[in-house]
This record gives sequence, structure tokens and C-alpha cells, in this order.
Amino acid sequence: MHTYIDNGCTIWNIADRFLVRCPNCRNMAVVKPEKGGRARFSCTCCGKSGGWQDRHEGSVLYSTSLDHFDNGRVCIGAPVDWYFHFPLWLQTECCGQVLWAYNRDHLDWLRDFVKAGLRKRSYDSTHGWSNQSLASRLPKWLKSAKNKNAVQKALDKLYATIA
Repeated sequence: MHTYIDNGCTIWNIADRFLVRCPNCRNMAVVKPEKGGRARFSCTCCGKSGGWQDRHEGSVLYSTSLDHFDNGRVCIGAPVDWYFHFPLWLQTECCGQVLWAYNRDHLDWLRDFVKAGLRKRSYDSTHGWSNQSLASRLPKWLKSAKNKNAVQKALDKLYATIA
């Protein structure tokens, strides 16, 4: 039986790039954060590219509703990249919800979490039993054993889009 041990990996640890749907040609493109509160968008299919600058000096909005997202602010929690808010390439319907991932690393992490027969959390000597880890922030429907097969099939479907 595979065991997943929550090592405290956070959303920030896997957000080094975002696979998105290009607003110009609708193919897969990439958004990459850069130093100094900047990000860069580029599509290798049509050549569209652009830059983004943080206008709220490090302020981060956490919301699952796109209605609250505004330009020039890092916004986390919906199936879009944090900067331009372009739709993620890796998203699909699953169990009446949307299953999404930012990139291949995020997809791999989700697969490891979902396939585990046993999930354990480890105590952090600095933060204690904090709920900042990816595992602690997942929605209940995704963690539910009754949805395991459906989620695994949805993850397989997402892998097929980047193979």
C-alpha cells in the first residue's frame, strides 16, 4: 500500500510555472513568474507573449471566485494562473467539480496524494500542525475515498493533454 506523508509542501513550492490556454490561439502556453514582482506569458504556437507587473506590492488575494480577481494582483485559488488569470490548460470536470493543476509537478503531486492508501501528516517544529500545506488545503471531494477512482481517471485525462 502506498503511503503519502505530508512534508509541508505548499502551493508556493509548485508554482514555478503555469500551463495555460493561450487567449490568442487557444493552444497550450506558459506563464512564468520572474523576480521583482513580474511574470511573463509566452505561447510557442502563435508567438504571443507579454509581461505582467505586480501593482499591489506583494499583496496576495486568495479566492475561488474569479469575480474577486483584479489585474495587477497575485490571485490564488481558481483554475487560472496567478498573474494574467488565463484559464489553466490542466483542468477537467470531476465529481461535479473542476479538477485542476498548474503544471506537471502539481499533477504529479496530486497523483501521489490520491493514489495513497494511507495519508500521514508530519509535525513541523516551526509551524506545528499548521494547515498551510497543499494536502491540508485540498477540497473534501478530492480527498474522499469514494471519489478516488474518478479522480484518478480525471488525472489520467489531464496527463494525456501534456504527453
